[in-house]
Amino acid sequence: MFIHQIALVCQSKKVKMSELTKASAALQKQATKDLSPIWDVKATVDVFENIKDIPLGYWPVIIMDQIDDPDAAGYHDDKNHQPYALVEYSRSWTLTCSHEICEMLVDPYGNRMKSGLSPNGKERVHYLVEVCDPCEDSKYAYFINGFLVSDFYTPEYFDGGGSNTTKYSFTGALKQPRQVLKNGYLSWYSPKDKQWHQQTYFGSKPVTRVLK
Repeated sequence: MFIHQIALVCQSKKVKMSELTKASAALQKQATKDLSPIWDVKATVDVFENIKDIPLGYWPVIIMDQIDDPDAAGYHDDKNHQPYALVEYSRSWTLTCSHEICEMLVDPYGNRMKSGLSPNGKERVHYLVEVCDPCEDSKYAYFINGFLVSDFYTPEYFDGGGSNTTKYSFTGALKQPRQVLKNGYLSWYSPKDKQWHQQTYFGSKPVTRVLK
């Protein structure tokens, strides 16, 4: 199995190097013990003091005081064929780092798709594989070595029907296929209308809309 290499760097003075090092051990443990057996990925998580110290081939995860996206605490993308993530510092910065690392490892270039029934069960659609989005809220997270890390869904999340014995996310917070929990979302492409759709749950109930 190919081993992906994650470089954790902090440009914020709000996180001490000692704390960053301890957090990286927790993120390493999640990648090795929790994510790897479920999604068949393998990774190392190493700390570097400066971006210029990161060796070629590593995927940077950079913690900053502010990022350019006001609607997200972090994101991962492909820049010059190199996946990377920017994480805006907050009290739950390790949760965001965990979210971005899990999604980078499962879908490095942000284009992995999985076919399944639409949330209303009326057609087959192509889901964007973003393993933390439907259960990203801190309410559904868990602790490793005292650091908060993100829940993530399993491949069974896209199954056709529900089962009481199937685990749809690592913590079990997701109880059925294609479920979106409070403060989460799910995105998919419909071959029928050739448009992207998204279900969000940021209010009193889930809302589905077409993405423009």
